[in-house]
Amino acid sequence: MCTSFRVKATDGSVVVGRTMEFPNAMGTKITVLPRGYAGAGIGVDGPGRTWTSTYGIVGMDVFGHPEMFTDAMNERGLYGGLLYMPGFCDYTSAAGADPTTLMSIVDVIAFVLGTCATVAEARTAMHGITVWPWVLEQFGFAPPAHLVVHDPSGDSAVFEWADGKMITYANPIGVMCNWPHLDWHLTNVRNYLNLSVRNPSPITIEGVELDAMGQGAAMTGFPGDSSSPSRFVRAVAFTSSLRPVGTAPELEKTALHILNNFDIPEGFIRADDSPANDDHTLWSSIANLAERRYTVRTYGNPIPQTVELAEVDFTGSAPRQVDLPAGAFARLAV
Repeated sequence: MCTSFRVKATDGSVVVGRTMEFPNAMGTKITVLPRGYAGAGIGVDGPGRTWTSTYGIVGMDVFGHPEMFTDAMNERGLYGGLLYMPGFCDYTSAAGADPTTLMSIVDVIAFVLGTCATVAEARTAMHGITVWPWVLEQFGFAPPAHLVVHDPSGDSAVFEWADGKMITYANPIGVMCNWPHLDWHLTNVRNYLNLSVRNPSPITIEGVELDAMGQGAAMTGFPGDSSSPSRFVRAVAFTSSLRPVGTAPELEKTALHILNNFDIPEGFIRADDSPANDDHTLWSSIANLAERRYTVRTYGNPIPQTVELAEVDFTGSAPRQVDLPAGAFARLAV
């Protein structure tokens, strides 16, 4: 369960917001990959596609593996995020593929952000690799996901896999959720064209004037559940209806308020009777692509924690990891 969106300021700044829902935190840490990092994709019998990073990266890793990101941005402002996509993701078979092109989906963000500065470069890079269904031990299956990328120009693309082939979509709306494929979501939005941010005008029936019952009545029928199709529609509505925002710092605050509408507490989504299997919002991130700032807040600590990429030491050869901040609220002396 994930929701991702891109918003723009009137000065051209771009900010990306994203939530991560899962039953557990997957050992996630904030991770730095330096420039010059020697990366290697997972192949069938050894390393697959190898690369050397040109750009430093900051993001959220998975299961304690510093080279496996689910959400990150690089020092050029290119953002990449993986969103879970069960039932609709069919990776390319490794059989017959050039073994030097192979990598798992969990390798892709480190590869793309380490070697690319723009979405256009990411498109070229992605068409030179083969993402195959490598089985992640903690899952017991290949993690089904699609890749979302954004850059500071506002360009956006989504990479998905169907029938063993990779499909690349331009994404001018800038919104993505989980399943199914992007083209289906865009078609589904047409079911909600009657909704409006403007309150409905009064009508008169047999001389009786009837007005709306308070504010927000124009959005009656707005989907409120947490399914992927409904969250996509809500994200499109929130991002497309924004009043103009002038600068990147203002836009970060706006993104935070949008994210609040997708914050899922434990217990609302239940796979079974065990609380351990409840999907909930583990963390949310805000990537300021204009000012190269990466911000995270967690379920246990709603206070945003910010990394200024301009201040990060991207030298060295080894990854660095930092535990996610614990605690919840700061005490105020009044």
